[in-house]
Amino acid sequence: MSQPVLPRFGMGTAAIGNLYRALSDDEAAATVVAALAAGIGYFDTAPHYGFGLAERRLGAALAMHDPAQGAIVSTKVGRLLVPTGVTGTRHGFVDADPFDEVYDYSADGVRRSLEASAGRLQGRRIDIVLAHDLGVETHGGEHPRHRDAFLNGGYRALCDLRDAGVIGAVGIGVNEIAICEELLDAVPLDVILLAGRYTLLDRRAEALLDRCADLGVRVIAGGPYNSGILAHETIGADIEGLHFDYARPSAQIVARARALAGVAAQAGVSLPAAALQFPLHHPAVASVVAGLAGVEQVDAMVARIAASVPATAWDALDRVITAAPARMTASGPLILLHPDDNVLICVAPISAGDRLATSTGTIAAREDIMVGHKVARWSLSAGDKIMKYGAPIGSMTAAATLGEWVHMHNMKSDYIAAHSRTTITEAGS
Repeated sequence: MSQPVLPRFGMGTAAIGNLYRALSDDEAAATVVAALAAGIGYFDTAPHYGFGLAERRLGAALAMHDPAQGAIVSTKVGRLLVPTGVTGTRHGFVDADPFDEVYDYSADGVRRSLEASAGRLQGRRIDIVLAHDLGVETHGGEHPRHRDAFLNGGYRALCDLRDAGVIGAVGIGVNEIAICEELLDAVPLDVILLAGRYTLLDRRAEALLDRCADLGVRVIAGGPYNSGILAHETIGADIEGLHFDYARPSAQIVARARALAGVAAQAGVSLPAAALQFPLHHPAVASVVAGLAGVEQVDAMVARIAASVPATAWDALDRVITAAPARMTASGPLILLHPDDNVLICVAPISAGDRLATSTGTIAAREDIMVGHKVARWSLSAGDKIMKYGAPIGSMTAAATLGEWVHMHNMKSDYIAAHSRTTITEAGS
C-alpha cells in the first residue's frame, strides 16, 4: 500500500466519542455523513476516544456511507482496552463504552491494538497508524520504558505491516514536542500528528516543523482551536465553559484570544476561520484536523475553510503574538504557572538534596526529579485536587509535603490532562 495523500482538512473523532458531552449514535453518524458529503475525506480516531466508542461509531457510519473506502482513516496504538464496570465521566468522555485502558507499546501490544481497532472499524482499511501519547508529560518516570518498548517493538511491527502493504504510513500522535524530536533522532517517521502546538496561540512547534520539512516528514496539525477557545468569533466577559488546552484558560490567554478576535474582525474574517487555516502556512503541514460534533459544526468548518484571509490579516495576527510577553520566567529549576497552582514545575533537572528557592522559602529536594514534573508547593493531603494552570489535572492519592515530587506514586489523573501548557504567569516561584 502506498502512503496516502492527505487532504488539507480532516475530522477528529474525539467528540463523537462523547468528549465533554454525550452524542446519540444518530448524531454521531450524521456528523460523519455530513463530513463525507462536504468532501472532508480524512478521519482521525483512537481507541482512547470514548474507550472504543468513537472507532465503533466511525466504523458503522463509514461502512454504510463510504463502502468503497474512499476516505482516509488514521487510528492509534499504545493503549489496549480492557472491560471495566466503572461508569460516569472518565478522562472527559461522557457515557463512554465500558472499557478501561492499559498502556502497551510493544510489538504484541501494537498488533493486538490494531486488530481490535479493525474490529471496531468493521474491517475498514487503516491508512495511518500512530503511536498515541508517548512522552514524559504523559508517562513521567515510565516514559523511557514505554519509549523503548515502542522503538524496539511496536515501531518495528508497524513498519513490517506498512512494508507488507497492510497499512499505509507509520507515525506518532502526541501533544508533546520533545518526544517528536526524540523519536526523529532515533527512527524515520512517515507522519507526525501534533495537537495544539502550532496554532494562532501556541507556536512552539515551529522549529520542529522546520525539521520535519527538511526530513520530508508530513505533519498533521491537530487541535487548531486549542481545545475550543479559538472556535469563538468573539470572547466576552463570561468565559465559563471555555477551554484552552483542555483546561480553563488563564487571564493572559483570554486577553490574547480577545486581541486575536479583534484583529480578525477588523480584517473582515472570523477568528475560527483564521485559526483553522493558520497551520497550513507551514510547508511541513499536510493536513489540519479539527474535532466535529453535529452537522452544524461540519457546516461551520466548511465555511471556515472557504473563508478568504488576506495577507494583511495574517500580518496583524502575527503582531498580536510577537507582542505578547515572554512565556516563562524562572530564577531556578522551579516555576509557577498560575497563582492558584499548588504545584511548581521542574524546568531543570533536580537532584536529591538540592536547595530550591520558592515564594514560601527555601526547601530541600527529597529525591531526583526530572524536567516537566511537579513539586508540591505546600503540604498536600490525600484527596486534594492538583492545580496546574489554575485548573484541576488530578487528585492526590497520598499526602505530600512541601517540595515532594507529585507524580503517579501519589496522584491519579482523574481530570482532563493539561499537558504542556503555554500559559505561564510573570509571577516567579
